[in-house]
Amino acid sequence: MKQDTIQATPFELVYSRTTILPVVIKVRTYSTEPITEKNFQRTLLRRTYDLMETLENKWQKTANNIQKLQEKQKERHNNQLTDKPIKFRIGDKVLLHHTKVEKQ
Repeated sequence: MKQDTIQATPFELVYSRTTILPVVIKVRTYSTEPITEKNFQRTLLRRTYDLMETLENKWQKTANNIQKLQEKQKERHNNQLTDKPIKFRIGDKVLLHHTKVEKQ
């Protein structure tokens, strides 16, 4: 499930792909061809290069999304503080708060 802030799942940010369970696609989870040192190294290198290319882009996009949302939240918060100034009149009841209270 994609998170609102980062617009991706944490799995996608770590592994650069969406999750697919073997049960869903009904395929075997093990390789049907014998694993040799040569094809293992080639597959590993290909996957490493793919991750290096795509993860950096996803992380940057996520950082930009977080920054945009934080700026929106800050703007919304500041608007709530400054839009409606509170004006008191003589005779209005207010709650006083003393930050330094002597311990009894």
